[in-house]
Amino acid sequence: MTRALDDVRVLDLTHIYNGPYATLMLALLGAEVIKVEPPQTGENVRRIFKIRGSEESYPFIMLNSNKRGITLNLKAPRGQELLKELAKRSDVVVENFAVGVMDRLGLGYEVLKQLNPSLIYASSTGFGRSGPYSEYPAYDPIIQAMVGIMSTTGFPDNPPVKAGPPILDIMGGIHLCAGILAALHLRDRTGEGTLVETSLYDAAIGPMISQFSSHLVNGITGRWGNTVPGRILSPYNCYAAKDGYVLLLVADDVKWRAFCRIIGREDLIDNPLFATNAARIKRVDEVDAIVSEWIAQRTRQEVMQQLAGADITCGIVQAIPEVLQDPHLRARGTLQDITHPTAGKVTVIGSPVRLDGEPPTIDSPSPTLGQHNELIYGKLLGLSAAELSSLKEQGVI
Repeated sequence: MTRALDDVRVLDLTHIYNGPYATLMLALLGAEVIKVEPPQTGENVRRIFKIRGSEESYPFIMLNSNKRGITLNLKAPRGQELLKELAKRSDVVVENFAVGVMDRLGLGYEVLKQLNPSLIYASSTGFGRSGPYSEYPAYDPIIQAMVGIMSTTGFPDNPPVKAGPPILDIMGGIHLCAGILAALHLRDRTGEGTLVETSLYDAAIGPMISQFSSHLVNGITGRWGNTVPGRILSPYNCYAAKDGYVLLLVADDVKWRAFCRIIGREDLIDNPLFATNAARIKRVDEVDAIVSEWIAQRTRQEVMQQLAGADITCGIVQAIPEVLQDPHLRARGTLQDITHPTAGKVTVIGSPVRLDGEPPTIDSPSPTLGQHNELIYGKLLGLSAAELSSLKEQGVI
């Protein structure tokens, strides 16, 4: 199958999670993504969660499939010249440095667009390139704190809690990828490149819709544990099964009646104390007790099969090892095992995007540091072996 982006070359200057997730999505859609890293050390994420017996980092492996890897010192004048040459031959440059870093290097949008007017320059920062916070440093948990995620996560009367995963790094990466795709479409119509900008703070606003709405409509804020702000649905909670926990959400009164039949409590269907969601909200503790009693006698899988099979939304609370072996994710190719040249068998993530139902194809594992220097500098820029050797000795590549 023809890859959607196989005619697009992306110069990837990103690091950590946010930017690399955006370029991973482009690579899995077929783009030629050239990952640029500092010589000797590589990007920062290479130094965390290293696989035992290997120098490879698991986050790096997960975020850089299907990419080519080169090294380049952007602080060296010759390195800056080479970056400009690569930008001339690329469709997209992506970076997630702090505001002003690329400009200080002489490699910002205004410079590169003069060299390549059709170039799309994509930038992701913590707070954006404008506004009163624009120059503040930021990581995912800082944005979680500021956008309200921490103040609304956890249980009442307990301290604020951040979400476990770096969800905003990934949200920012998704929006950055979407902006790049939009810019490519615009360029098809105008022939001109453009500046694409996203920030973690801006991207974090979307997930807060329920919390904002609860405040704006009811004046209710706070932490609600495993239920919804204001307890507007009942039952809606996390319940203990024989072998763990299940999250259950009964969305309306039709589903409630179906639920009552499944658990053998038809007496509740016409009982005015429980028949409507409005009535159940007033008795959430009683409803939770009824639900808990039924679920406690069953395994998680039994609960999910019975309820989900009746179109009642529920889900097993899975531990990380269970997720990594989840048969559904494996069947869809969202999690795949591949062989890395130095790390051996590794698990990597695929794209959530399907075109014509095709699962994401992972053609190559993440590159080792500088793996494709000869290919990119030699074949793409035409540098000789002697030049490459000299650049390496000088610490440029």
